[in-house]
Amino acid sequence: MIPTPSFAMASPAPAPSSRAARRDADRQRKRAARQALREAGAPDPRQLDAALVDALRGAILAPSGEGGAMLRYVEVKAVLRGARERLRGRARGGSPLRQDAVDEALAARLVPPRTD
Repeated sequence: MIPTPSFAMASPAPAPSSRAARRDADRQRKRAARQALREAGAPDPRQLDAALVDALRGAILAPSGEGGAMLRYVEVKAVLRGARERLRGRARGGSPLRQDAVDEALAARLVPPRTD
């Protein structure tokens, strides 16, 4: 019979050193991903989401000619155009955003990947 340690001796959480190492590795990975986005001239995901939300809000609350009431529907093209305008001329980490990178980021954010 092989002796097994009691549950009192087993630690449910990983050792602090391995947890810290994983946390540091995650930070490095995220830092490298953000730097790659910056170098490509692409917007930060939070920046992209904020532009989309602002554009959607602007499209919904646009004057409809009926006493300033909210619109019942909006055109998707208007929302995308608004998001592009909000990101135009912006910089991220000192480097300007490239419009083609903005378009790719919008497409990646809004169109789910195909799983055929």
